[in-house]
Amino acid sequence: MAGDPRVSHRPGWLLLAVLMLLVPVGAVGAPALHDAPVVRALQRGNTYVVPVLYDATVAAQVRADAAQLAARGENVKLAAVPFVPGGDLSAYAEALRATLNYAGTLVVTTPNGDVAAAGPRSPLSIQTALTAVGASSVPDPAARLLVAAEVSTPPPAEASNGVRDLIILVGLALLGGAFAIGWGLRREQRRAHERTMEARGILKVYADALGARARLLAQSHGGGTESRALVEAVEAYHVAADTLVSHGTTEGELQDGAASLRNGFSDAERAGELAGLALPAADPFADLCSVDPVHGQISHPSDDGPLCTPCAERLKAGHELVPRRVLVGGLPTSFRDAPVPYEVTTPLRVPVA
Repeated sequence: MAGDPRVSHRPGWLLLAVLMLLVPVGAVGAPALHDAPVVRALQRGNTYVVPVLYDATVAAQVRADAAQLAARGENVKLAAVPFVPGGDLSAYAEALRATLNYAGTLVVTTPNGDVAAAGPRSPLSIQTALTAVGASSVPDPAARLLVAAEVSTPPPAEASNGVRDLIILVGLALLGGAFAIGWGLRREQRRAHERTMEARGILKVYADALGARARLLAQSHGGGTESRALVEAVEAYHVAADTLVSHGTTEGELQDGAASLRNGFSDAERAGELAGLALPAADPFADLCSVDPVHGQISHPSDDGPLCTPCAERLKAGHELVPRRVLVGGLPTSFRDAPVPYEVTTPLRVPVA
């Protein structure tokens, strides 16, 4: 007798149902199997650059940028991935971050120039920041990842909304004026904290510049007892300034850091004269790479400024060079355009941006 067609496929449906129950809910939207190399690489470290689509120079620069971000205390992973099916790179970044169970910021880009990020901030906040700086228009993939990381990682400056603030103030007034005053004080404290963090970021560039000069002087030959004493003093001032700037939380600590920078640049100029080196205290970046002073001494001139050897090679290879960014008013700004928060060289000098 032929089997009943109503029940002939029941075992197949039961098997399908069981398989569906065995699929973890979190797997929906997770990166596909072809992304396993991305996941493995980001589990081991902070970068991934797919070899068949990007050259070794890009991979090396992405690693250097990630190391620089980590040295500054940023919790960031950078990935140059293949083309993403469906084209929703933001969703891909969110899924990849969830797969990694990563608490920091994850930035991804593709060969067609798209870039996205996922992190502790809201997706809308991150997307607004990326659009504001035109991150997707940066042609070089390594530079594109760095620009996106710079604007996605730090907390955004608080934007004022008149209607929202009015509603909050009216509500607080109904509860009592003391609450409104306390709210205003807390808001001002947040803004003061943001200003302090921005000042730290700018001063850190000068501390790195002093460190580069200290290294150059330590490698130079010549001079005598006075020269060696000055070189040791420059290094001591660099250590003091870097410590105060990196860990300072008050205006007084940052002012002390600026004073150490002033003394260090002054002694570096004197030590340079004894060693036959031009290290002008009035221009802390004069002899250093215009992309980032931490790169050290210049070796090649260019239309955009003097460059160190690695940056000159990247420029020659056709890569875009993006100067180091610091926050000014909540916006990423080239260190060369950032105002100096405190006097870091001689008192008579006009600050060099």
